[in-house]
Amino acid sequence: MTEAYINRPSPNFDARTRPIDLIVLHYTGMQDAETAIARLTDPAPVAGKYPGPWQSEDVLPDAALSRVSAHYVVDEAGKIYSLVPEEHRAWHAGASSWEGEGDVNARAIGIEIVNGGHDFGLPAFADAQIDAVIQLLKDIFERWPELNAKRVVGHSDVAPERKADPGEKFPWKRLADAGVSIWPEHVATQLDGDDIASDIQLQLGAIGYDVKQTGAMDNSTKAALVAFQRRFRPSDISGSADEETRFLLVAVAHVLA
Repeated sequence: MTEAYINRPSPNFDARTRPIDLIVLHYTGMQDAETAIARLTDPAPVAGKYPGPWQSEDVLPDAALSRVSAHYVVDEAGKIYSLVPEEHRAWHAGASSWEGEGDVNARAIGIEIVNGGHDFGLPAFADAQIDAVIQLLKDIFERWPELNAKRVVGHSDVAPERKADPGEKFPWKRLADAGVSIWPEHVATQLDGDDIASDIQLQLGAIGYDVKQTGAMDNSTKAALVAFQRRFRPSDISGSADEETRFLLVAVAHVLA
């Protein structure tokens, strides 16, 4: 069990409508931890309090923003802030879907990891911060036996057409080595079938991505493929259906089978 979490309660939550079976990792994408925590705990956020590249320059300072929250925030030094009790539904994933079900917030615990994200150059994650994320995940697994390494995903996994966090610099392999995420041990070396788009859609769907079997590399399929690459092959996140990506799709689907 990690040291006591720092309590920074957020009023932005409601009742869950289904059991918890997922953990979603995010980056905050804001200037610093205090700004992010302020935004996640603000009961009446307005644009003027949170200026940044995510909103247009001509937005009115008193324009209302959506209320958001998460269950936890992990800062760069490894401090863990508790915002919403796990038993409640925090508002972190937005429009999202995993394994054919929407309203990811209803089933997920959300962890925000302090990092400027793509709007601020996507800085590297600090070692102490990742150590704390790993320990937090282990703590959550102890509290919820139905949660395990297979049930940890990124925001970009559940909302690939809208989100890119926690981003291609997030060390998923390090989490897998610690037993709190997945990584394929043996990459496939043989592919079956000649219908590449259909095969990719089947594999993405088997992993959990929200793609339809259209037989064409449509926008939603490519977005899901980019999200997959961000996590399992971050050296190239072009969305190209190259052989390495296809081998990895088979391998990851096998891990989750």
